[in-house]
Amino acid sequence: MEYGEYVGTKEAMIILGIKSETTIIKHEKSGKIKAYRPFANRKRFKVSELLNIQSKK
Repeated sequence: MEYGEYVGTKEAMIILGIKSETTIIKHEKSGKIKAYRPFANRKRFKVSELLNIQSKK
């Protein structure tokens, strides 16, 4: 699967191996990951940050 610089919530969940959207929201609220909103109110996550977090697991 090929990703751009930013991905949506579902793609971020796949990269991190998270099965629940609630978990990714908890990570965002705790500051573990940062959500960007470049388009209206849709959350986008930076792929490089997600891969960095995923490699630390």
